[in-house]
Amino acid sequence: MASSNSGADPAVRRLPPSLGWWLLAGVMLTLSWYAGNVQRDSLLAQLEVEGRQQLDLYVSHFAGQLDEFAFLPALLADDHRLRALLQSPRDAALQDQVNRYLAHANTIAGSLDVYLMDARGVTLAASNWQKELTFVGRNFAFRPYFIEAMQGGAGRYYALGTTSGRRGFYFSYPVGAAESPLGVVVVKIDIDTLENAWRSQDSELVVTDPDGVIFISTRPQWRFRTLQPLRADTIERIRASRRYPDAELTAVFGAQQKALVSGARILEGVRSDAAGYISLATDMPQAGWRVQLLMSQKVVNPQVWQARLFAMTLLLLLATAGWLFAQRNRRRREHELEKRQMMQEALDELEGRVSQRTRDLTEANRLLRQEIERHQQTRDELIQAAKLAALGQMSAGINHELNQPLAAMRTYADNARTYLARENLEQAAWNLQQISELTGRMAQISGQLKVFSRKSSGQRIRVSLRACLEGALRILRNRIEQADAELVTDLPPQDLFLAADMVQLEQVLVNLVGNACDVLVNQPNRRIEVSARACGADVVLEVHDSGPGIPQQNLKKVFDPFFTTTENGLGLGLSISHTIAQRLGGSLTAGNAAVGGAVFTLTLAAWPESVAAGG
Repeated sequence: MASSNSGADPAVRRLPPSLGWWLLAGVMLTLSWYAGNVQRDSLLAQLEVEGRQQLDLYVSHFAGQLDEFAFLPALLADDHRLRALLQSPRDAALQDQVNRYLAHANTIAGSLDVYLMDARGVTLAASNWQKELTFVGRNFAFRPYFIEAMQGGAGRYYALGTTSGRRGFYFSYPVGAAESPLGVVVVKIDIDTLENAWRSQDSELVVTDPDGVIFISTRPQWRFRTLQPLRADTIERIRASRRYPDAELTAVFGAQQKALVSGARILEGVRSDAAGYISLATDMPQAGWRVQLLMSQKVVNPQVWQARLFAMTLLLLLATAGWLFAQRNRRRREHELEKRQMMQEALDELEGRVSQRTRDLTEANRLLRQEIERHQQTRDELIQAAKLAALGQMSAGINHELNQPLAAMRTYADNARTYLARENLEQAAWNLQQISELTGRMAQISGQLKVFSRKSSGQRIRVSLRACLEGALRILRNRIEQADAELVTDLPPQDLFLAADMVQLEQVLVNLVGNACDVLVNQPNRRIEVSARACGADVVLEVHDSGPGIPQQNLKKVFDPFFTTTENGLGLGLSISHTIAQRLGGSLTAGNAAVGGAVFTLTLAAWPESVAAGG
């Protein structure tokens, strides 16, 4: 028994490769076809839900449109002028008055026509009394709405106008006592707007009468045709009523229908190439209409085939992935030991390279940090040296600023000693007061020089531009006087605050204004203009001199270290100022003004609170 089973198992497991592939293809086709059918059912259900919602909207819209005019005939019938004309139909003046009244009411209501008929159905007055195709004098006793109104009730009817040829819905109401009306007043409304408001690309809206004749349709070529073929006697009866004159009354769809479980129907076209529609219908008893929404199956079929193709593609991918996975496992098992050995060797080599590279990078980073620190220190020392050099250039002016108060103080001290000897205490006190004020002035000068000469912290804080500019100008006052230059400042009334370092910003201002003083030597017009303005989130300061300007070939070199055009200059002031501006997150540019002279533009970030206040 054991030997027979062991011999049968390989035969059962072994199948011809071609048969296995055919079985797999059959299973995949079956599953993809089933997926398409599931997609079709889901789409049909979804379309039906959406269609029901649209259909309810259509019916509500139709009912609302009809209700807007339903009250109008009863309101007009209550007017005494209409009853008077029915009692005196030969009164021409009264007829003209009623014609104008009906035309006025028709214009206000927005209806198509309004007219009054006597008990025989002859029209006595109408809103279109001045038109060529007027209703006046015509007999509409054959219309059902006239018959219903003469029976004492309100009438409703829809048909093509025998005079105008236009489609319309008719509201009628008896004039006079309900048991014996004198006549009938009729309001005709246009229904073209009902179609135009609901045109859609994937669905059609049709309204049919009880005989199945399409009266309203979003597809014009379907109007006055039937959804399905009608019997000959029915067609003859419809034509005898003159409801649809000259209408073909041919069928749009064939007689065969397929009913769905939900109650919807599938209508097939008369021609074999015509598209089928899913039909959802509901009745409007108050109007005698049957409203139907036809949704084209062209929306469903492409998605069904897409679902089938997607399912087939997914199954093919899964089958391919399974085959590749099996091949991968087989190859992985065959080369597992070899790969492990190769990976171990590569890992060892990689670890050695990473270790060596890490050491190299660590050493390079250390050297780079040292170089950056040296560069930073050198730059700070260079900036400080430039400050001291500027102070050295201003030493004569500083001595002059200090010697004047000292000489005055000596004079006031001698005077005070004399007045004390004479016991003139009031004059002695006044001289001592002058000495005190001169001492304060000297302290202010030395304090300003101390602030300018000290090293900067490098941190950006809230700095007043006006205060920095005033400090720089106090330092440069003697230098400006020596240059015999006219200094003009143009600052906004409200102070501007910058995000900067006060010491560094003051040094930049000293360099820019001092540079302007240097270029004004031997110039006939010596003027320096300093202006500032807020520009968005930045503050822009310009220093404009009336000198000869910067030659075009030197514009790109003015910020280079040691570049100078003066005999006593070091060529570091503008270079250091450019560096400071970049360190403060701003910029310093040079150019020539249109009116002549050089213009240096300093742009720095405004303090955030100042930007918010300005906004």
